[in-house]
Amino acid sequence: MIKDIKDAGKYKIMCMISKCDQSKTNKGTPYLNMILEDASGVIDAKFWNLTEEQANQYKVGMVVEAMGDVILYRNALQFRVQRLIEHPEENITDYVRQAPMKANEMQREVHQYIVSMKDETLKLVTETIISRYQKDYYTYPAATRNHHNFVGGLAYHSLSMARLADHIAKQYPYLDRDLLISGTLLHDVGKIVEFSDPVLPEYTAQGNLLGHISIMNCCIDEVAHELGKENEESILLLKHMILSHHGKQEFGSPVSPMIPEAEVLSIIDDLDARLFMMRASQETTEPGKFGPRVFALEGRMVYRRKDDKE
Repeated sequence: MIKDIKDAGKYKIMCMISKCDQSKTNKGTPYLNMILEDASGVIDAKFWNLTEEQANQYKVGMVVEAMGDVILYRNALQFRVQRLIEHPEENITDYVRQAPMKANEMQREVHQYIVSMKDETLKLVTETIISRYQKDYYTYPAATRNHHNFVGGLAYHSLSMARLADHIAKQYPYLDRDLLISGTLLHDVGKIVEFSDPVLPEYTAQGNLLGHISIMNCCIDEVAHELGKENEESILLLKHMILSHHGKQEFGSPVSPMIPEAEVLSIIDDLDARLFMMRASQETTEPGKFGPRVFALEGRMVYRRKDDKE
């Protein structure tokens, strides 16, 4: 499996193509810039010296047997593909990454957080929305790339944030814990509408035209109206949490955080995403080396300490 590839050498793996961009060399020869994935991880790949016909054969979502050489390129392992054989009989779901927790484990923990809430309005709205999207909440990714971009990533990311919020609320007692818990559990639910599918998601028409922040704001409005809670201040504040959770308008938030709880939500959302990306870079980097530049981390390289053998 991909996680077992630790050193340069010749390899043959069964995997799925999760990215497949066609490009050309300076001499005009087609090649493929790919990401190969299985249930254990991903690896960057290049397929050089192709004809136009060969380059057009391979698509995202194909399960293939990949043969070639793994090299160390810019301190990260890269698969130089020599041959790909498609296996259409294989089930694509066997070759996608899953959240580290099982769906039923995440469901139990989410339920515990909801039950612990004392604000009946926030509790009811949160429970109603998550119940409405029950299946998708525990299968959709949190993003199409960069962070928690695997099956179950949305719930796993939200739970990670809820744990952080719970600790922060203990450190700062003046914070409204229920508002924080509700905000963390609901902040990305709009991605269920924004994305097309839990596996290899693309942006839907609603996703491109509205975005998950606006979608979730409308969802809270709708549910609060159904429950007769639309005029309560806690609903207004929850909507502000959702609308401001990207922190700045240039990052997609219509408004900036104007209450402490919204500031916390924005910070822990960013923290959880950034730590995920940094660890993902380390996992593909040799101990004692720097990984490749990560565009989503302002182009920074991430160092992996020498005693990090996991």
